[in-house]
Amino acid sequence: MLLGGLLLAGCKKDAVRVELTNICSPENEKKYVTTSGYLDASGSVYCSNTGGRMDCSLDLVANPGGKRVFGAEIEEGSGSSEIEKLPSGYKKEDVKIHYDNGGLVNLSDKVTLTGQMSIAPDGSVCFMEVDKIEK
Repeated sequence: MLLGGLLLAGCKKDAVRVELTNICSPENEKKYVTTSGYLDASGSVYCSNTGGRMDCSLDLVANPGGKRVFGAEIEEGSGSSEIEKLPSGYKKEDVKIHYDNGGLVNLSDKVTLTGQMSIAPDGSVCFMEVDKIEK
């Protein structure tokens, strides 16, 4: 019994690669995907724990300064693929996001995000609960 639990614990989810232009298609609802773009923290970053973990929502855009494609829900913390707690009245420079390997994300760098998508049938809501951030 213990061996079976250990084997399951060692399994990792396989993500399906989805182009950013198609990421908010209704067929991607609840899919575990990976896609690339730029994190944008130029608007307000809202943090809440409505999904069971404290997540902060940033926009993922196709190009720096571009229009939001979807919301990237990044877990708050100081570990890999997490965003550090933002101080009250934070500035863009205060946003510290960690890559999966522990390094800090530069918001001008293209990133690859992996996680589960949540998409409303009419496309009015589209976000990813991010598990992994890579350069």
